[in-house]
Amino acid sequence: MRDLARFLAQPESQYFERKSLWHGPAGSKRTRDRREVRDEIAEHVAAFANADGGALVLGVEDDGTVTGHGYPADVIEQMLQVPSLRLRPPLPAGERVEWQGHDLLLFEVAGSEQAVMVSGDGFPRRVHDTVIQESEEVINTIKQRGRAESPELDAVTGYGLDALDLERVAAAQQGAGLAHLAPAEYLHARRFADQRAGQIVLRKGALLLFARDAADIEHPNAGVRIFRVNGTERLTGARHNVQELARVEGALPAAIEAAYETIGRALRRSARLHDLFFREMPEYPTFAWQEALVNAVAHRDYRITGQGVEVWLYEDRMEVVSPGGLTPEVGLDRLRSREPIHCSRNPRLTRVLAELALMREQGEGIPRMFEEMEQSWLKLPELDANEHRFRVVLRNEPILQAPDAEWVKHVQTLPISHRQRRILVAHAVGSFANSDYQTLNQVDRDVAYRDLKELVELGLLHGPAKPGRAARYEVVRGGAGVSTPLTPEKVLAARMAQAGSIQNTDYREAFGVGRHEATGALNRLVDEGIVVKVGERRGTRYQPGPRWDAWVGGAQWGK
Repeated sequence: MRDLARFLAQPESQYFERKSLWHGPAGSKRTRDRREVRDEIAEHVAAFANADGGALVLGVEDDGTVTGHGYPADVIEQMLQVPSLRLRPPLPAGERVEWQGHDLLLFEVAGSEQAVMVSGDGFPRRVHDTVIQESEEVINTIKQRGRAESPELDAVTGYGLDALDLERVAAAQQGAGLAHLAPAEYLHARRFADQRAGQIVLRKGALLLFARDAADIEHPNAGVRIFRVNGTERLTGARHNVQELARVEGALPAAIEAAYETIGRALRRSARLHDLFFREMPEYPTFAWQEALVNAVAHRDYRITGQGVEVWLYEDRMEVVSPGGLTPEVGLDRLRSREPIHCSRNPRLTRVLAELALMREQGEGIPRMFEEMEQSWLKLPELDANEHRFRVVLRNEPILQAPDAEWVKHVQTLPISHRQRRILVAHAVGSFANSDYQTLNQVDRDVAYRDLKELVELGLLHGPAKPGRAARYEVVRGGAGVSTPLTPEKVLAARMAQAGSIQNTDYREAFGVGRHEATGALNRLVDEGIVVKVGERRGTRYQPGPRWDAWVGGAQWGK
């Protein structure tokens, strides 16, 4: 059985989902509808199987509190059998686990070889912490491409457990909540080892991740090369200006950690705006450049042996280059729009790197990279790709040249989105157009128009005298936008009035809280009739309920 104490403390992710078996306001909780729970089990188990596996635990609240269930034994048995009865092909049943005096329902799911269907309800697939619907053809194509493109599952001969760093294996097991397994059992669970004729046979992924000796990794460029360029362009001949700082080789976790150390030492530090203050900061947000690097290592094409991951440190930018283009399911437009995407060329490598806490769960890292650059008032990451390589460019030039510290501090306290804060600072003086907003924040015209219209309604911008493509906006540096307190409820009311609904992200931006805290708060508002939940998963929205007007008027947001 898993180490549930460590496991249940994890946030929901690509590989983990928790669900309560109760609903209703505190003090009058009721058991959830049995059919609804069975449908939920079928959907999530199939979704994990159609991705790269995972675990579903029922009987746990959003905040991690263990509350168990209130169903009779025969109902629980029906729920445990859902994967074998409702899915095609059938999957193993769940198990009943006692924890902290409560019964939990645990479904351990392996990634399937073929698409799994929920009878009568299609083919769900897990993407980060949500479930989307795909076609059987798309899921099978993704799985077949992964088997064809990644050598992580290729068998190797002549190597046993003695070739591996078992301390690193134990760390991965601990991160997965599987410390109770023997190392060989864990490797088998992650499909990095097989038993043949009583002997363990490793796969290439096991050596890439855990090899004790770099020479045992049968790939000449599995590591990272790091270069410093004296200037903004590479020069040759007598003007050669490139110095190789390090060539890091060995098992991927050790190589990533060594590359972090080398790059961290090479980065300059200066007074840079972050949060509400100017602080001594590195050239680039630490998370942003580390995420660019670990993504390059995790998702590169290991069939390409003539090139490794490269990091180029220029005077004005950092470039991280990964061998191999994007997979067909991952487009540049989707990445630039910060859409969480789960489709890795090396899904099992990425899962173990996540269990070792060296990378974010699949789909979360690039949106967070954009956020970190955004919050540090730097230009957003530049992404480009061709069939041979994928490149991330981080620039160290701030979007503001001579900031008014008091104005910046004021803007940072406003409960508006990071995009909107950036335009108020970058164009604090003079006028700007919708196209300037698009360029600064890498969004399309419609998103820019919506954001700007909201700023006008909140009294933070002067609206254009003439609408249309030539429309110009000006920042309000005094008057209503500064002297009148801009409260979270005012922001949410404006968004509700403009769009007719709000989303989880609106609540998070207004109150500065995380996804799960916002979800819990919105669920409480639903229970109290203040808002009405419409849609599911990524399409979930909240519309005004019967108590909305009175509640907003009472300024009770956030309580």
